[in-house]
Amino acid sequence: MPDLDFIFNPKSVAIVGVSSVADSLTNRNFLKPLLECGYRGKIYPVNPHMTELMGLKVYPSVLEIPEPVDSVVSGLPASLVPKLMRECVEARVKVVTCFSAGFSETGDAEGARLEAEVLDIARRGGVRLLGPNCLGIHNPAAGCTFEAGGSRRSGHVGFLSQSGGNTRELILAGAQRGVLFSKAVSYGNAADLDETDFLQYFASDGDTKVVAAYIEGVKRPQSFVRALRETVREKPVVILKGGRTQAGTRAVMSHTSSLAGSAMVWDAVCRQTGARQVSDMGELADAVLAFSYLRPPRGRRVGVVGIGGGASVQAADDCERAGLFVPPFPPELRRELRAFTTSAGTGIANPIDTSPDVYWEPALYRETVKLVSDCEDIDLVLVMFAAVQAVKRGVEELKRQIEAVLDAGMAMSKPLAIVIFTAGMVEAEKVAAEVGAQCLEAGVPVFPTMGRAARAVNHLISHWESQGRWRCGPR
Repeated sequence: MPDLDFIFNPKSVAIVGVSSVADSLTNRNFLKPLLECGYRGKIYPVNPHMTELMGLKVYPSVLEIPEPVDSVVSGLPASLVPKLMRECVEARVKVVTCFSAGFSETGDAEGARLEAEVLDIARRGGVRLLGPNCLGIHNPAAGCTFEAGGSRRSGHVGFLSQSGGNTRELILAGAQRGVLFSKAVSYGNAADLDETDFLQYFASDGDTKVVAAYIEGVKRPQSFVRALRETVREKPVVILKGGRTQAGTRAVMSHTSSLAGSAMVWDAVCRQTGARQVSDMGELADAVLAFSYLRPPRGRRVGVVGIGGGASVQAADDCERAGLFVPPFPPELRRELRAFTTSAGTGIANPIDTSPDVYWEPALYRETVKLVSDCEDIDLVLVMFAAVQAVKRGVEELKRQIEAVLDAGMAMSKPLAIVIFTAGMVEAEKVAAEVGAQCLEAGVPVFPTMGRAARAVNHLISHWESQGRWRCGPR
């Protein structure tokens, strides 16, 4: 199992290929984020035609930096990378992150030859290579990142990704949805360090409690499956596999030159190891959110609370399609609910389609949620809110409703998640983002639809089932 702490916690970083053009790719992706996020190590910009940049001395080459350098980032054209790698070997650099593209992912012989040459130089010289064609590492605790827009708070999610764009997307989505990262890595073509290395690292990393991955191809299949099985025994693993269709497989070859492999084989590997497989980046973020905020429920029986007959019917369908159970409430609970819920135009059998006077009265909505949570036939509670209605009535009313539900959640022994519908309205999306932050501060996850919430909860439950620690099912 490789010790890769030196990659995620470099004491010094040299950035080769900085530019006098302030917003150049290399400056924007590497130099600016280090400065903006408070990287505490030493930063050495490298360009033979410059002397100063953003208040830092610029060095003509890696060899002329007077102190040891842990990590080098290459923003050079592919043809110049072999020379840089030789200099890094001579300077005893520990790792080179090759942002440069133009290697095997191009599909041509010259690109493949260049990649093989760079790898050979690195291995002979004892330098680890990250990439090429990647963004590298994101470690909020160290202030070492390529994305300044993410949260600077450190969390417990480790993310390994062949795609730099997907890595950046999850970091930014995480900042909005309350997902905090221990570390993340974009590793591109995986010429040297690959998905198995990083999976093993996250398995042993004490700061990482949940592992997420975007994988296009696997370099060492047997080692990877073994590492995946061992990691899932220790912590949840959520995987988005790129290249599951013919078109996707072609795209994978031009993206990272990976062999995508059979979708059927991949499905079998995930089933056998217990890894949770998702279909897109949204579902990946949802699953990670559930693992980050929700404790495992006792079973799959969900109580749904909301307003609107159509929304309630759809919620029931969404939950059952995701593998959850929506049992009818027992007569005694229905009597308690009916005591303050009018009978006209409402439903209290589960899901609850409550009346407007209950929905817009925080104390009564809180009592509804509490009664559902106290029911022995329910294992978890999903509460629905409509941001579209709040646009008309005002966000403050919605905030009061949510505060009442969060207050009920504080006393609950069962998991609570909130769904805020927006119907795609721009104004409703803004309302949802504002009140969503209120929920996350209280430790309650928020999902944009009932279907996405139900699938995320199913991933949570299914992980624990796959480990044989307990069985969730109808009672």
